[in-house]
Amino acid sequence: MKEQTDDMARSLRVIKNILVVFLAIVILYLLKMLSNLFVPLAFALFFAILLQPLVSLFKRKFSLNVSVVLTTIFSVIAFLLIGFLFYNAVSAFVSNRDDILAGVTAELKPMIDRVTSLMGSELKEDELKEYLSRVVPTDQVLSLSGSFLNTLSGFATELLMTILYFAGLLGAIAQYEKVINYIMGKNGAGEESSASDTFRRVKDSISIYIKVKTVVSLMTGLGIGLISWAFGIQYALLWGILGFVLNYIPYVGSLIAIVPPLIIGGLTATSISEVFFLFLALEGVQIVMGSIVEPKMTGDSLSINTVTILFSLVFWAFMWGTAGMLLSVPLTFLIKVILEHVSDAGFLVRLMEKKSGEQFRD
Repeated sequence: MKEQTDDMARSLRVIKNILVVFLAIVILYLLKMLSNLFVPLAFALFFAILLQPLVSLFKRKFSLNVSVVLTTIFSVIAFLLIGFLFYNAVSAFVSNRDDILAGVTAELKPMIDRVTSLMGSELKEDELKEYLSRVVPTDQVLSLSGSFLNTLSGFATELLMTILYFAGLLGAIAQYEKVINYIMGKNGAGEESSASDTFRRVKDSISIYIKVKTVVSLMTGLGIGLISWAFGIQYALLWGILGFVLNYIPYVGSLIAIVPPLIIGGLTATSISEVFFLFLALEGVQIVMGSIVEPKMTGDSLSINTVTILFSLVFWAFMWGTAGMLLSVPLTFLIKVILEHVSDAGFLVRLMEKKSGEQFRD
């Protein structure tokens, strides 16, 4: 009898695991196919968590509804201001593409002349410019800028959805205990407390991560912009804003951010030593911010190891593109918290956790 009971329990566990895997596949499929709905929701959720202190500040003098409206207005204005600066910088870069190409040609011509003279041939400036035009074709650049402008309508739609989600989530998160109590009902006092504690942990951990990431990204972008300006690199504001945005992508973002100013600075530099010091300064900002400042400020708030973060970066890039890369760490932490409440998922949770050497020895 006992053996039959054990066999039945094992069978039920296998069936449950199969159903969980099937449900996970369905959820991932929906997240992929309905990304236009879920990406704005994810951004709105994390922005709402980040800006809860601002809601609390307004609540000292106003009601919750007024505080949510004021926070939404301030957030939208700040976002539009950053977007306006970035758009102007990109537009200036695209519109001056021919001037940039001419400048690059003038810088490369003496070096190529020395190489071709050793080879017994000569490359005219028009031929060099034509070759560079084939490498970075004008029509493709204009087409790219045109498609970028054409996607603004779709972006505006997603922005509107994000704002609507954001306004709703601001109020819900500000009174999350009441929301959880309502969802759990009157008979779920124990579950209520557990759900409130879990949500508080998620909110606090993600809030710390996003705040630290924002401060570090701001310092990284400021450093890249100032270094570009100090070395006389064109569009220093653009490279600074780009560094700020890309630094939200774990590990690879800050590395990508230093490439454009390094290339342009390398092409316009007067000596190898200037290129070396430019690289040293840009890489110094990336190393100090990413390897020293950020880990000290973040601590173990998320407790996710490096391998998991890199894997999540690739996975969410496949799911949601660039937006997925920006959101990969908070989304992975949410998954980790959910798995902690699944009885058979202990192995996956331990696989994702960041452990010190002493913890491994224990």
